[in-house]
Amino acid sequence: MIDIKLIADNIYQIDDHLYSIPKWGSVYLVNEEKKALIDTGPTTSVTAVLGGIEKAGVKPEDIDYLIVTHVHLDHAGGAGTLIQEMPKAQMMVHHKGARYLVNPERLVSSVAAAQGETMTAKLGEVVPVPMERVKPVNDGDVIELGNNQVLKFIDAPGHAPHELCIYESRNNGLFSGDAVGISVVDNEVLLPVTVPPSFDLKAYFKTLNKLMALKIKTIYYAHFGASDNAQEDLRLTKSKLEAWEDLMDKTVTKEGLDGAAKKFGDRLCAELEPIRNEVLLYRYLVEGLVPLNITGYLQYYQKRHDVN
Repeated sequence: MIDIKLIADNIYQIDDHLYSIPKWGSVYLVNEEKKALIDTGPTTSVTAVLGGIEKAGVKPEDIDYLIVTHVHLDHAGGAGTLIQEMPKAQMMVHHKGARYLVNPERLVSSVAAAQGETMTAKLGEVVPVPMERVKPVNDGDVIELGNNQVLKFIDAPGHAPHELCIYESRNNGLFSGDAVGISVVDNEVLLPVTVPPSFDLKAYFKTLNKLMALKIKTIYYAHFGASDNAQEDLRLTKSKLEAWEDLMDKTVTKEGLDGAAKKFGDRLCAELEPIRNEVLLYRYLVEGLVPLNITGYLQYYQKRHDVN
C-alpha cells in the first residue's frame, strides 16, 4: 500500500514503511518548479518511495535533488538505488558524510557489528552512489526550487556529526532528520535519539538552541510526520535531554553505570507507554531504539566523564 499525504503547500509526506512498520519512516517530496526528495529510506523502502513519488503525480526522472539529512542507513541506505531512477538528480549530503555514500562499506559493517545481520537484512543491499553525482554541502548553503521556495542547509550535529536540517521558506518549516528526535503516533511521543557511535550531548544542545532561533512553524520529522508546534517540540526535546543528564549524573554516582543504564531504560520505556497499542512500532522501539539510546548515551557519558 502506498501512503502519501500533502502536509504543507507543495510538500508530500511519503510513508516508506521502514522495516515494514507503518508510520515509522517519512520521506518528503518538495514539488516545486524544481523537485527535491528529502531522505531515501533504506533500500528495502525504495519501492514504497518510488510509488509515493508517482502517486503525487511526479516522475522519478523529474527529481532534481536527492537530499539526505544524514548518512545513517535508515535515512540514506537507498540513495544508491534510488538515484539510478533519477538521472538528473544531484545527491546532496553533509560534507562530513559524502564519502560514506560513495563507499558505504564502513556504514554497513558498523550496523552489522552493533545490531547484527538481522538488521542489515532489514536494510537491504546498500549500493554506492557514483562520486560524480554527489554534492557535499555546508552550513548556510542554499538551493532555489522556485520563486517561493528556497531550501537552506543547517549544520545540526548532536545525533550525528554529519546531520543536516533543511529549512524551507514557503511554509517556514524544517526537515529535521533525527536532529530533534522522533515524534510518533500523531506527536503522542517525542524522544531525543542518542544512539551510537557519535551522540554528543553538548553539540545537541547547541543545535537545539540554533533551531529555536529560527522561529520555525513546522517540523517535518523523519520519524514520523509533521508537527505545527515547532517551538514547543524543540523546548521539550531540550528539557528531556536535561532531565536525562540529571538522571545519569545522580544515578552513576550512587549506583554506577549499570544502575544508570537500568534507570535510563526504565525511563525510556515509561515514555513509550502511551503508544503500547501500536504493537509493531512499540515493540521495535522498546527492543530496538531503547537499547541503542542507552548504549549511545553511556558511551558519551563514559568518554565525557572518563568513567569506566
